[in-house]
Amino acid sequence: MDEDWDEFYERTRRLIDRILSEFMKEFRDFLESAENDEERRMVRGFVVELGPDGQPKIYELGGEGTSLESSARGEDEEPIVDIYDEGDFVRVVAEAPGFSEKDIHVVAMDSKRLFLEAFKPGKRFRRVVELPTDVEANSINVSYRNGVLEIVARKK
Repeated sequence: MDEDWDEFYERTRRLIDRILSEFMKEFRDFLESAENDEERRMVRGFVVELGPDGQPKIYELGGEGTSLESSARGEDEEPIVDIYDEGDFVRVVAEAPGFSEKDIHVVAMDSKRLFLEAFKPGKRFRRVVELPTDVEANSINVSYRNGVLEIVARKK
């Protein structure tokens, strides 16, 4: 059995090495083709989590990429927000690095809109999030960890 795991691990490691090598080549080519520094700065990513059915789920964060320029100027930013319809719940994930939990406020404006706001000296963001369906305002659960704000609400 150990031989099987060792072989599986080695095959997986080689696959990841190939993928990473190809990614780095593509990323370098992309950066070299950018016209200016602003085109080189963006926020993108993904989250991988194990679903309740035991299958991995991959969620992309971002979209078109978000400029970091407004952050450097200390202006209000709109955080990158992704919304997931998960059966009986709606999950909102927002990138909010550099804050503490006490800096962040989430308010249900009505059953389909949330107002997200974070403030500390020199940095702030705010955003209204339109939800895909009505939620129960009293069911909203907010957590913040490692720069990621997560909001889960039960659907009506």
